[in-house]
Amino acid sequence: MSTDPCKPADPPRWSRYDRVKQILNDASGDAHPSYQGHDRFWNLPHREFLEVCVYGVRMIAPPQTSAGASLPMAPGASCCHGSATSPATPAPPAHQRGRGAASGLIKGLKGQPPFDGSQFPRLPWGGKPVAFDDIAFIEQWIDDGCPETDAPTGDAHDKHAHLMELAAGRAAHPPHRGPVNQFHINNGAVKVRKNIDFLLPEELDRFRKAVAQMKSLDRFQQDERSFGYWARIHASQCQHSWEQFLTWHRAYLYFFEQQLQDIDPTVTLPYWDWASYRDNLEKSIDDESSKAGLDNGIIPDAYRCWIDQAHLDELKAEGVPQPVIDKLATVLDKKFDSGNRLFLAAGIKWSDDLQSDRAIISSLEKINPLWHYQRWPGGNKDLIFEAYPRPEDIDRILELDNFFSFGSGPLGNHFFGALENIHNLIHNFSGGMNPNYNGSTPPMDVDNPQNGDMVNAGRTAFDPIFWGHHANVDRLWDEWQQRHVKLGPDDPDDILPPWNMTVEQTYSTAQLGYQYMQTSHVFPADPQMPIAKFVSAKAQVHPQVAETHRRAEVRLDRVQYSTRAGFYVRVFINQSDATPSTQTAGNPHYVGTLNMFTGLCIGGPGHCEPPTPKPRRKFDHRPRHHKTPAAFHIDATETIASLKGLGDTDFQVTLVVLNLDGSLATDALAMSGVSLNFYD
Repeated sequence: MSTDPCKPADPPRWSRYDRVKQILNDASGDAHPSYQGHDRFWNLPHREFLEVCVYGVRMIAPPQTSAGASLPMAPGASCCHGSATSPATPAPPAHQRGRGAASGLIKGLKGQPPFDGSQFPRLPWGGKPVAFDDIAFIEQWIDDGCPETDAPTGDAHDKHAHLMELAAGRAAHPPHRGPVNQFHINNGAVKVRKNIDFLLPEELDRFRKAVAQMKSLDRFQQDERSFGYWARIHASQCQHSWEQFLTWHRAYLYFFEQQLQDIDPTVTLPYWDWASYRDNLEKSIDDESSKAGLDNGIIPDAYRCWIDQAHLDELKAEGVPQPVIDKLATVLDKKFDSGNRLFLAAGIKWSDDLQSDRAIISSLEKINPLWHYQRWPGGNKDLIFEAYPRPEDIDRILELDNFFSFGSGPLGNHFFGALENIHNLIHNFSGGMNPNYNGSTPPMDVDNPQNGDMVNAGRTAFDPIFWGHHANVDRLWDEWQQRHVKLGPDDPDDILPPWNMTVEQTYSTAQLGYQYMQTSHVFPADPQMPIAKFVSAKAQVHPQVAETHRRAEVRLDRVQYSTRAGFYVRVFINQSDATPSTQTAGNPHYVGTLNMFTGLCIGGPGHCEPPTPKPRRKFDHRPRHHKTPAAFHIDATETIASLKGLGDTDFQVTLVVLNLDGSLATDALAMSGVSLNFYD
C-alpha cells in the first residue's frame, strides 16, 4: 500500500475468492433459499465455506494427500463439520487437479447428480445457471487449494492490462469453453441446432442427460415432461403427405425442445445430416462381413450402443450368467450401430436367456439414452440404397421453386413432395427389420416386433433418432426458405393441433429461437472494452467440417452502437499480423470489409447507450430499443476454400478496425465476441 499522503492509495486487491463469491451471488439474483439452514453458504467465513455440507453433500471436496487419501480430520469432526477446538487443517498442496470436479459445488453448478433434478435442482437454487467459463474459473480455484487472498489473475490492474493486450491484438482471444448455446444465452441471441456429429462432448452429454431425465418419467403416461408423452403425440396426430407435413413437424420439434430446455437451457435438438453418410454407407454394405443380414446400415456415433466396465460389473451383480459376462467382455467399449450387432460380435444368441437379454438391453439404454433397442438400420442394398440420397440429390430438390413439389401437396390434392419422399426412405432405413423375428409374436409386439420403431408411424417418435432425422428435415426446409423467400404453403391461418400455434408462426426458425449450423467456434470479448484489433485463437476445425461444409461465415456478436463517426472493420483469416496497411487486393487471407454507419448522439445523456440485456417488462409492447446491439455477418466461404488450397488445415480470425482516414480506430468497436461458423 502507498504510504505517501500525496499519492492516491493503491486500489484494493481483488482476490479470486472474491470473484467466486461475486459469481455465485450474481447468479442467485434475488433468491435466498435455505441451504440446510444457511442462506448463501459461499458467504460464510472462508474456513466454514470449505467445510460446509448441504444435505450430506460436501460442497468443497477435502484436500488429498500425496497418496490420494483425504487429509485426516481433527478429533471430533464429522465428514462435513469441523470442531471448534480442532487444530488448523494442514495446508493442502498448491494444486490438486480433480478436487474441483469432485466438489458438490461444481457438480451442482453443472447440474450433475444429485443436482440434476433427481434429488436436488441445479445450483444456485432459485437463481440462473452459471456460465460455463465461470464454473471453470471456480473449479480451477478449488484445484488450486481455494486460496483466500491470492490475486495473480484477479487483480484489477492485471485484468485491465490483459484486456488492453486483447484489445490491441497483441494477445489472442481464447475460445468459449463449454456449450455454444451458453454463450448465446448470455448474450440474448437465438440458440444453435448443430450437426450431431460435431457436438462438443459437453453438449452431447447434456443432450443425453436431458433425454434420460424425460425417459425417467415414462411410467407416468400423462406427464407432459416425459419422453413417452411426446412420442404418443406423433402416434395420434402426425401430419403426412400434405402441406402441413413441414409446418406441423416444426411445431412438434419446437415444443419437444422446450421440454428439454426446461431441464437444461443449453440443449437444442441436433440434426442428423443423413445425405453425408451415403459414400461411407455404400462402403459399409460392400464390406459387410458379419451375419447381420439386413441389419447393415450405419448411423451417427451418438446413437450407437456399447458396454462399459461399470455396467458389466452391474450386470454381473444382477445375476447375469458368467459365460455371458465373459462374452460381453470381448466387446468392451466397442460401438455398434445396433444391439443385434453387439450381440453377434459377442457371440450371444438372442432369446437363449430372455432375462439376461433384457438386462443387457437395459444397461445399453442407461449407457446411451439415444440408443434404441427396436432399431436395425439398413435393408436390401438393391432397394433402399439405390434411392438413399446423395448430397447432389439434396441440392436438386432445394432448387425446386414450388412449395408443394418441395414439401408436400395442398389440402385439395394430397401427395408426397420431394423432401417428404426422401424422409420416408430414411424412416424405413433407420428402423429396418428385426433379424431375430420369427413370427412367434405379433408384428407390432413391443419386445420383439417385426420392424424397427422408425418404420411404424405409431411408434417412430419413441426412437431418439427420430428427433435427429426430423431436425434435418426441418433444416432442409429452412435452407429452402432462404433460397425461396416468398414461397410457402397456402394455409397460413390454420391451427396446428394439439397446439395453438398457426402455420404462419412456424415460418421463421429465428422467431422460434434457433438456427441450424454444422458447427460453431466462439471467441468471447469484453463488451466494455473497445477493440482496435481482434485476433482469435486457432479454431481447431474438425477435418470433416473443413472438407464438407457448404458455407462459412465470420460473425461479430452483439456489436454495441458507437456514438462517433462511421468506421470499417476488415476481416482476415489466418493473418494475425494484419495491420491498417495490409494489402487486401489479391490477398487470399482477406475476407472482406464491414462498413459501420453510426453517428453522434442527438439526445440527452444516456439516450444512445445500449440497453441493458434484461427481460422486457411483462406488459411492455414497445418495439426494441433503437440502439439494441446487433450481429454482423460476413461470408468467408471463398477465403476458407482458398486457404485450404494453400494447405491450411486450421483457421483463426483477425479483425482490424479503421477510421474513415484509414488509421486504427481505438474507440469504435465493442462487442460480445466473434464466431467462425460452418453450415452443411
